Formats: sequence, structure tokens, C-alpha cells
Amino acid sequence: MKSRYLLLYIFLFVRFSTVYAQQVNGRVILFGDAGEINPKQEGLLHHAAAMVIPTKTHVFFLGDNIYEHGMPVDSNGRGHAEDIISKQFTPFRQAQAPVYFMAGNHDWDKSGPQGLEKVKAQEQFLQAQQDKDLHFIPKAGTTGPVAVPLTDHVVAIVYDSEYLLYPGNYKNTDLYNQALSRFTSDLDNLLQTYADQTVLLMCHHPMVSYGEHGLKFSWKQHLFPLTKKWRKFYLPLPVVGSAYPLLRATAFRSAEDLPHPVYKNLIQKVTAITEKYPQVIFISGHDHGLQFIEKNNKTQIVSGSGSKTSMIYKGKGLVYAYEKQGFCTLDLLDNGDLLLRYYIYENDTATQTFEKHLKR
Repeated sequence: MKSRYLLLYIFLFVRFSTVYAQQVNGRVILFGDAGEINPKQEGLLHHAAAMVIPTKTHVFFLGDNIYEHGMPVDSNGRGHAEDIISKQFTPFRQAQAPVYFMAGNHDWDKSGPQGLEKVKAQEQFLQAQQDKDLHFIPKAGTTGPVAVPLTDHVVAIVYDSEYLLYPGNYKNTDLYNQALSRFTSDLDNLLQTYADQTVLLMCHHPMVSYGEHGLKFSWKQHLFPLTKKWRKFYLPLPVVGSAYPLLRATAFRSAEDLPHPVYKNLIQKVTAITEKYPQVIFISGHDHGLQFIEKNNKTQIVSGSGSKTSMIYKGKGLVYAYEKQGFCTLDLLDNGDLLLRYYIYENDTATQTFEKHLKR
């Protein structure tokens, strides 16, 4: 019996020593849905900035950078919106890490009529900082994809998923079909270019998620619907609570929810292309929580609780979930492996809650 424990100890020691002996060639910090200033959001940003490795770190904000309706196109509310996004990039730029913002549905005017104007306004504000390491990608009003090389083994490929879910775009069927066809062709070509590398495929909307946008609702939300906004407000409203999920899935369907036909079609198109490239990791925000999912030979990272939280439900392949504000990091090791870590904000510090070694 003692010899078995000794062998197990030796195995674990060798395994973990091998992982941590690898040199960190790069670090990626991932924040999603960070577009509301609050104490935990600010605490997370500053603790994450302290994790910057000089000359080796890239920071990606995964959309919904300004709640609720993106960057105003006039002076009304403009100063507050500029303050929201400035508080996100400033700690990282002070640490000399390049920062990349991508668009989410709230940046597109919460899928409203001024969507295109507002993502362009956000891009213009960032460009006005005259900082070569402060980026809005892809170019506002385009789908992308755009490649950001990170190390010799790893590349980030970024696209604007909201462009393909925005009602003003998908309701114009002919132009939308052309845009979707061009996007899928460009994505396939770019993945071929980096076929020998690990690809971090980033956009705002996840390919799989067990958060609210999957339209999965717990018994608590059916019975106590007000806990969605106020977690401790246990006022029983069973009829109202059951009506909301039903109406959201039927009369008030939104392309922001995974079961919507337009969103489902995007998932099918993207996953069909990526099946040819086994070293693709999906990275998104959108659902307000932290998730790590391994399902159908796909790996999905959700880091969507930079400033907000919501429910996450059990589902196939859900390895890790946390319903608190947080972010995640990916260390890019010199052998091509990745080391994933999730952090939440507790006791005035960023606390690690999960770690996963992702082999090349």
C-alpha cells in the first residue's frame, strides 16, 4: 500500500514539475462584459494588470465594453461612456501591455438602430488616444476575421459575431448571406494559414454556453424570478416566473440567445469550419459568468463576468463554472501547451478558483 502511494506521489510530482518547468512565452488576459464601473470590476482590473508580464502579455476585452447602449454618438452621456472604457484599458496600458477591444451586442446599441454608428464611435475614441498598442478589432462595421500572432505556437483570431447577429444586418437577407459567405471563406483561409498553430478563436458570442443566453432557467427563477436582478429577493411569483422564460423563447425571441435560428446557423457554420482544425479553442464573453466547457471535441472558454453576474446551469461537458465577477488568463508555454486559470474577486483580491493544463 505504501509503495502505491509513493508511486502516485512520484507521478504527480513529475507531472506538475514538468508543467511548471516550462517557460512562459506569453500571457493572455481575458475580460468579457466589463462595461460597467463598480468596485469589484475596478478591483479585478487592477489585480489583473499586476499580472502583466512585461513584453509578453496581450489583453483582450471580449465585448460589451460600455453598458447599456455603447458609445453615444453625441454629447449626451458621452463623458460617462468614455470614462467606462478608459478605466478598462488604463491599468493595462500603464503596465505597457497591448490592449484589444472587440464589439458585443451592447456596444452595437444593445442591438438597437444606432448599432453601426456606436461601434464606429467607440473605435474612433480609442484611435483618438493616439496609442499604437490600443486597438479595436476587427475594424468597426466589419466581420473580420483578424489575426493577432501571440507566440511562435499560438495566434488569436478575432471576429465580430454581433455583426452577424445584428437585426439590421440579418434581416437584409441578400446582403447578409453575402457577408456570411465572405466571413466563412475568410475564416477558413485564415485557419489554413495558421493550421500548424493553436488558434484562440475569439468573439463576443460563445459556441456553447450554459448561462442565461442558452435559455436555461432553474426552478428558483421560475418560483422566485426577482432573484435574477436581486439575488436575495425571495418573493414567490410562480406564474410570473414561468411566463418570462416562455415569452423569451417564443414571442420575444432574440438572436442574442443560442437557440435562435440565426445564432444556431452561425454556430453551425463556424463549428463546421473549425472541425478541420483540431487546435482551435473558442473564447467568448456574453454570458455573465466563468465557464470552461469540453464538449464534442470542442473547448470553450467563457469569461463574461468582468462587471456583471448571472446564473450558470449544469450541462454536458461543463468542467468548471462560477457565478461571480472574474476573468481568466492563459499562459502560453514554450512547448506550445497552455495553462488556463480563472480568478474571482474576494476579500479585496483576485483569487484563483480553477486551473487547467491544455496540451498542444
